[in-house]
Amino acid sequence: MELSLFTILIAIYCAIGFVFSMFFVIIGVNKIDPSACHGSWGFRMMIIPGAIALWPLLLGRWIRKYQPTEKSAHRS
Repeated sequence: MELSLFTILIAIYCAIGFVFSMFFVIIGVNKIDPSACHGSWGFRMMIIPGAIALWPLLLGRWIRKYQPTEKSAHRS
């Protein structure tokens, strides 16, 4: 019984992630990483599995409009 419940929860998580990833690769990736605007469709297809797996994290960054800043000796 527990295994089937676990399987159902994983399936729901992946289904939500799949729907999220479709919107993310078209719109959201540009909001989080402006350099991804120039990414090809091949690049966008490659990030779909990661977007499915990490959709809660990416959704949070998309909502906050998080843009990572480079921290290197050149920027200091």
